Order: sequence, then C-alpha cells, then structure tokens
Amino acid sequence: MSKHQDQIVAAAKGKVDEELLGAAFGKPRGATTAAVSGGLIATEAGARRAGSQGRGADAAGIKLGNPGAVAVTRTRFVTMEVGVSMGGQIKEIKEVLSTVPLAQVDSVEVKRMGLAGVMEISANGSSFKLEGKVNDMREFAAAFDRAKAAA
Repeated sequence: MSKHQDQIVAAAKGKVDEELLGAAFGKPRGATTAAVSGGLIATEAGARRAGSQGRGADAAGIKLGNPGAVAVTRTRFVTMEVGVSMGGQIKEIKEVLSTVPLAQVDSVEVKRMGLAGVMEISANGSSFKLEGKVNDMREFAAAFDRAKAAA
C-alpha cells in the first residue's frame, strides 16, 4: 500500500461510512500543467484539458476534487477533495464529493504517460481522466476490479 493510499484511508475515517478497499490521489488531467507551466499557452491548454475532464465527470454524475482522491468500497466509487501539505502529504478529506454505486462505473484503466500515470474512468456513458502516480493508480484499479467482481 502506498503512503498516499494510507493517508487517504486514515483521513477518510468518519467521513466515509464503509471500509476503503483502495484509494488514490489524483487531479483532473491537465491540472498540473495548468498550475506549474511557465508559458501562458501551456497554462491555457492545461486549464482547457482539466476543464474537459471536469465536464466528462459531470456528465457521469461525478464531481472531482482538485486536488482530489478517488476510493472504492465494497459497494461504491467515491470522490473526495483533499487537503495536501507543502511536502505532498494528504492531511485531510475536505469533502466527500460523490458516491456512486459500483454498478454505474464501467471501468477504470491506467496508463503511464511520461513519469506520471493517467487513469481513465468510464461511468454512466461518459468518461474522464485523472493524473497522478502510476503505481498508486494501478493499485487502485486492481482494488476497483476486485470490488466490482465481488459486487
């Protein structure tokens, strides 16, 4: 289990009423580019990409945090807004944004893109992408697959 997953699980106690089987830190795809890019064109492109992912999530009936986290329980897919320290530690769950029955989430797929990972989530006939640490996202996708198979 990664440090981020442990931190999310610990911070979610009392905010999510089911045991978290897996969790991952993630931002809408493009959010990092929008925040740290040196040029105006790249910043605008990143903001457009992140906005597109937010619209995809909205169409699926899911809200995204930025920064955010996703989690899976035995019955639900959960999204949260998280508080992060300057050192990158997840300190708190600011808000649980969405809880969606697992039956409404079709798939979670992870790919490596450069040094980061991109997780594409398909739900309710729509899809959206999050970016984060590839290994953390792969662990989350495996936990999702196990929960979905057991449901």
